[in-house]
Amino acid sequence: MRDLKIVILTAGYGNGHIQVSRTLQQSFYRRGIGNISIVDLYQEAHPGMNSISRYLYLCSPYFSSYGLDYYGWSYYATRNAKTNSAFAKWSGWLGVKKFVAILKELRPDAIICTFPFGGISETLKKNGIHVPWFTVVTDFSLHNRWLLTRSDRFYVATEDLKTEMVRRGADRDAITVTGIPVREPFCTPASPKSEQPRPRTILILMGAYIPLPNIQLVIAKLLALENVRVDIVCGGNDKMRRRLERRFAGNDRLRLFGYVEEIHERMRRASCVITKAGGITLSEAIQIRTPIVVYRPFSGQELENARYLERKGAASVASSVGELVERAREILDSEEKRNEMIRQYEALAVGHASDTIVEDVLRTVAEQPVRAGEEYRRQVVCIGGPLAEDDEPDKYGV
Repeated sequence: MRDLKIVILTAGYGNGHIQVSRTLQQSFYRRGIGNISIVDLYQEAHPGMNSISRYLYLCSPYFSSYGLDYYGWSYYATRNAKTNSAFAKWSGWLGVKKFVAILKELRPDAIICTFPFGGISETLKKNGIHVPWFTVVTDFSLHNRWLLTRSDRFYVATEDLKTEMVRRGADRDAITVTGIPVREPFCTPASPKSEQPRPRTILILMGAYIPLPNIQLVIAKLLALENVRVDIVCGGNDKMRRRLERRFAGNDRLRLFGYVEEIHERMRRASCVITKAGGITLSEAIQIRTPIVVYRPFSGQELENARYLERKGAASVASSVGELVERAREILDSEEKRNEMIRQYEALAVGHASDTIVEDVLRTVAEQPVRAGEEYRRQVVCIGGPLAEDDEPDKYGV
């Protein structure tokens, strides 16, 4: 098993998919499986188009605030896409030639997908390429793009999501509820110091690329609450951190941080966390059992994630600064509210997701028949065209 080769297929739209891929990679490493390749398929296949589409994705919240919600429109227009739709056929071929070239070089024993690549797995299978395929769904809500990727196994966040996938035609036996993989420190039991009663501290996570809207007004209103401390993690946004330092200079109840390595400890010491609604950030807070306030979630999967957790009583959602302050005040002042949210987290935090997924992948791959090297070579060249006897592809080259 130590000689296994695993490809983790992902895309760099936000940090979440890449982060989940790295978390799974580390879990394989802990088991002595060292040949793990993370491939950003769209970056490898279409770097120019990928840069433009990523830029449009990151800018979509700004355009949405002016009424041009193109990302939300595209998300909901394709949410229930069928396998025979034009969208499914297009997504099934996008990047497939490059992926075949990658398979020629890496010859993996399994593929783990942390991004919804549509029908690409089905395209490979129709052309005779049969590599065990696993999909890790990184949201709490379902978009049919995840189902267009035909997988031997799906790993999902909740029983509700599994039920919805089965309702839409997925095989119940192929779906395992594992939770969304989060980094190892979030799964480590809290130290006795962390288990002490939390102070009235509000932790604000700014997001990797886009700051929370109206952040200066948000801070001013939160600092107006009685006996409250506000911690803000700005990440790599040094420009915003310096601006906030100038604006709130001298206020000893506000602390500003750049990139924080041990963010799990900051989260454990907070009374609540104010954040965007990415599946990974939400899962980290759930694993730590820190009450969540989602502020103005972006249209699409983030909005659906927020709505799901709000229905479960696991998060409060605010669409304005006034609502945000009120939701935070309620969590700070009401022990009953905090306890109810923490009870929901106990139900949602199903365990160490990355270890569960890796163990299941290894078990499934071990049950596969051993493929002869030449037969595998024949499979992976059938789309890209035959290789000459002395033809060896360059790195990710055709």
